[in-house]
Amino acid sequence: MNDSSRIVVITGGGGGIGAACARAMARQGWHVVVCDIDKGRAEAVAREVGGTGRALDIADAAAVETLASSVEAEVGPCAGLIACAAHLENPHQPEEQSLEEWRRIVDVNVSGSFHTCRAFGGRMAKRGRGAIVTIASITALGSSPLVAYGPSKAALMTMTRNLAVAWGRRQVRVNCVAPGPTLTPAVLASHARGERDPAVMERATALGRLVQPDEVAAAVTFLMSDQASAITGVVLPVDAGVSVTGIWNLYGGVPA
Repeated sequence: MNDSSRIVVITGGGGGIGAACARAMARQGWHVVVCDIDKGRAEAVAREVGGTGRALDIADAAAVETLASSVEAEVGPCAGLIACAAHLENPHQPEEQSLEEWRRIVDVNVSGSFHTCRAFGGRMAKRGRGAIVTIASITALGSSPLVAYGPSKAALMTMTRNLAVAWGRRQVRVNCVAPGPTLTPAVLASHARGERDPAVMERATALGRLVQPDEVAAAVTFLMSDQASAITGVVLPVDAGVSVTGIWNLYGGVPA
């Protein structure tokens, strides 16, 4: 049994931003419960950070509830949740959207995030304390060729705000981080396959570079900390300035 004030569950913790969050939270003294659809990856990150690894498909509501009960019984009551798990997609035209992939993206990114927040956040609300950070995307702040992914992340932003108000008087803070193009293993693999052009993405940023997973994790760690004790219901872009460069492209682009 651990101190319940220092137990955090991280979904999608087996790699990328989730794994970076696991390392960052462990450095802050949290006991990290690493959840991932890939059990081996979850356990590997858990071993690295001295935490607990669990297999979880967040699209399965019953599995999420079962996991929440078992984690709280075996590890301890959780005071934190970082909802990183997501289903990604590549750019395409709307008429080319696979309905199967559409359903999976909605099942994971929207329904799965809700299952997770309800299971763990609901328990926090009953105890009268907790902090949650969801991971959305700057694709939700405008239009993009990610036909299902962007709308799913926009829904997650709205969900975050709803939960922040619903649980605020019970001292559960709920915030959202919206990463820009981030150099996760999945994105690097996409670059290697020619599905995304990193040079094009870099030119679209104010800082002239892409985001590192540790930079996203730093923002998440802040929002989970007592330093953010009066912050709830916000969406924080961590995007190297992609979300503010749009109109500059009409005037020759971002200055060198």
